[in-house]
Amino acid sequence: MINRRSRYGFSYLYFEVKMKRDLLLIVALISLISIEGTMAKERTGWGWGGVPAINYNADEGFGYGMIFDIFNYAKGGYSPYYFKIDNQIFFTTGGKQDHTIFFDSPYILGNGFRISVRTRYKKEKFQPYYGLGNDSKFDPSYIEVDEDGNSLDSLHGKHYYTFNSEQIIFYTNILKALKYREDGRPLISVLGGLGFYPLGCGANDNGGIATKFEEDLNAGILKKRDTDKSFNDYLKFGLVYDSRDNEPAPNRGVWTDIVGEWYTGLIGSDNDFLRLTLTDRRYFTLRKNLVYANRIIVENIFGEAPLLLYYPLGGSFRIDEGVGGYRSIRGAYKNRYVGSAKFIMNMELRYRFYEFQFAGQDFYLTANAFFDFGRVWHENDLKGGFTNLHTGKGGGVHIGWNENFIVYAEMAFNEEAGSQLYIDIGFLF
Repeated sequence: MINRRSRYGFSYLYFEVKMKRDLLLIVALISLISIEGTMAKERTGWGWGGVPAINYNADEGFGYGMIFDIFNYAKGGYSPYYFKIDNQIFFTTGGKQDHTIFFDSPYILGNGFRISVRTRYKKEKFQPYYGLGNDSKFDPSYIEVDEDGNSLDSLHGKHYYTFNSEQIIFYTNILKALKYREDGRPLISVLGGLGFYPLGCGANDNGGIATKFEEDLNAGILKKRDTDKSFNDYLKFGLVYDSRDNEPAPNRGVWTDIVGEWYTGLIGSDNDFLRLTLTDRRYFTLRKNLVYANRIIVENIFGEAPLLLYYPLGGSFRIDEGVGGYRSIRGAYKNRYVGSAKFIMNMELRYRFYEFQFAGQDFYLTANAFFDFGRVWHENDLKGGFTNLHTGKGGGVHIGWNENFIVYAEMAFNEEAGSQLYIDIGFLF
């Protein structure tokens, strides 16, 4: 029997219907059995929250691991926290490892400074690659497999649209407030920081058949710098405007930043280029408990970057995935479109429809509906302007837990990819 929905050689036939149903139940149960050690409205001292990291989608298979967050509220009066530490250990049956430690504090340095530090190890045996540019093609018949995982197309093979990659990601951001809101929180801040990206990638074994990655490498579309192991070190600079009323789940306000990442040999980088990113997020309360949220990202890379650094989206809180997938265009395949210039817009309605207490903890439920679209351009090819936009749409449910910890399940739809289920923490933006 042919499994028409299999991708990259993994058989998801068992999960296709049952897992999508069961995971929605699992995430609800997880949020109820997890415990955060904070009880009062005015939080003080320490708090924590943790859930098993469980997800499933056709891009990466069945994901499993642990997400554990630690919050410190000091003696109270700090919003949303004095500092937090996010920890993630994560594996997938699709050959991905993604382990992260993230520290963030709006107050620990004092005098209007905010510091965040992220360390991440990311390894993918089957990173997707469909070619460069907005019009890259995908033919699902190339990678079809039978129920035993054997390729049905002898000219392309089940790993045709993949390559392997390994990255260590470290960066630190420091924000310095220039102007404050009436409540004392920063309104306008300057941003400085630095980052280090040791990385490398290569072709996958595809049963003796060239992959798309190898074809483009042999044709000169991909360059030697795209496959060589390299150190990519950058200095970060930017300006941030933030008037959000509540960081984890804003009801009103604006969060806009323009950020540059300058990769330069002056600090040891093997590649020299500039990434410039403008991100604008806006939140409007339409009526009680109903919020419209909107995000626009525009980015361009000046110079020549290695392939793996065309994927991320920059900004004050960068996104280490490309255009397509749950961080950008929900419903589209992960990293579906790769280019030196990117445009993404997300439109979302959020309705907080139920609040309750359980075991002394505060919970709420929020339903959301969204429409995402965007595209890429590559190496100064601006043909098409803002036509040929790729889209995704869908909805989901978010479970809020004492305001700061949010678990969600979303189902998204895309013309090419069909339906995709996402289970994770937080709002997209």
